[in-house]
Amino acid sequence: MTGSPNLLTTIFAFLLVLGPLVLIHELGHYLVGRLFGVKADAFSIGFGKEIAGWTDKRGTRWKLSTLPLGGYVQFAGDMNPASAPSAAEDGLTPEERSHTFHVKPLWQRALIVLAGPATNFLLCVAILAAFSFANGRLVADPEVADFTENSAAKAAGMEIGDRIVAIDGDKIDSVTDIPEHVVYFGGKTVSVTVKRDGRTLDLPVTIASEEVSDEFGNTANVGELGVDFAAPVVGGFVGESPAKAAGMKVGDRIVAVGDADVRSFRNIPDLIRPSPGQQVTITVLRDGEARVFPVTIGKAFEEGQDGGRKTIGVIGIRGGYGHVVPVGPVEAVGLGVSRSFAIMGTMVTGIRQIFTGDRSVRELGGPIKIAKYSGEQFSLGWEAFVGFVALISINLAFINLLPIPGLDGGHLAFYAAEMVRRRPLDVRSQEWAIRTGVALVLALMLFVTVNDLVSLPIFGG
Repeated sequence: MTGSPNLLTTIFAFLLVLGPLVLIHELGHYLVGRLFGVKADAFSIGFGKEIAGWTDKRGTRWKLSTLPLGGYVQFAGDMNPASAPSAAEDGLTPEERSHTFHVKPLWQRALIVLAGPATNFLLCVAILAAFSFANGRLVADPEVADFTENSAAKAAGMEIGDRIVAIDGDKIDSVTDIPEHVVYFGGKTVSVTVKRDGRTLDLPVTIASEEVSDEFGNTANVGELGVDFAAPVVGGFVGESPAKAAGMKVGDRIVAVGDADVRSFRNIPDLIRPSPGQQVTITVLRDGEARVFPVTIGKAFEEGQDGGRKTIGVIGIRGGYGHVVPVGPVEAVGLGVSRSFAIMGTMVTGIRQIFTGDRSVRELGGPIKIAKYSGEQFSLGWEAFVGFVALISINLAFINLLPIPGLDGGHLAFYAAEMVRRRPLDVRSQEWAIRTGVALVLALMLFVTVNDLVSLPIFGG
């Protein structure tokens, strides 16, 4: 288990996550508002008392405020919580009034409000697209190599060699398509379509629920099919590979090491590590033909738990768990969009499961948990940290689009009602809705903060 980062690192990482995301969100509102000629009176990162700021030539006050858990753009004409004109005389000239928010057409106001969440969504798309473009796309054959202990799939009648082609009717082309249908659905029975000896079979599989933990000790309940897809295929060679020297090639499927059958790539280290320097016969299938190679197992060293060095056996091969396909810029953007929508889909699933009782409300997290995860991901390196930023960005987009008065989604709901009614709701009704929505949001923030606190080790979490 990896030690958690110190408090200063956690705080720094949290601010490095939240600050830019709030800035990007509010810039979305600001830039679209400016595009439509709306004057911004203030642009704040954080709430409360101003710490520092300046006023630009357009009269916008740019400021940093004390509470760094959000931000806002105050447009001219935002004179009450409902973003509606004040009943009092505003004292503006016709020219000045033309640059206020509330006089703009409905579609422009809606786009200004939508721009914040949309910008957070686009940031997630951009990050995921950049990862796809830089790293390529993993394609892994969804063929069953082996089963885990107490496998749900095996209990349902699945067999080694079956190829999963669909889950609940959704096409499966690669192992990477499976988690979104499984991870969040522990206890649910799904229809898994497999190909077996040229036949198509539909198997009802009740997904198992298993508690897993990461290197920092964070635990979560995830759905598991209990299937091992790590086919024992040579995907490449490492260093001065004894396997390559013996004549093995990329694409060889290892079926036996000595007298031991091999079903999964994960079986191989257990058969090789205990025998450094010894010769072993490795049987492979190549073009449908069995071939046997005598391989002298190489030696490597690893640190033992007691701090000493331990000699282990290696044959210098990489797993054949799929292959990486290069991705062009257009496909990368498409993957970024589809993966972003898939993440939002899991959020909808999570909320639905909380309301139905299938998932505990204790899994909800707030600012303390985000700060904790920020520090942990920061300690793992820039790629893990930037991926976490993408996840939080799309979370902000999703939360802000909820139709709760006081959030962007609440304003959009008001505009939808105005479009249907052909006139806005009266100011008093909007103000009461806003107050109720803000109270709901504050209550939720209090609840998740308490959730965060009780999950900390100091409180026995």
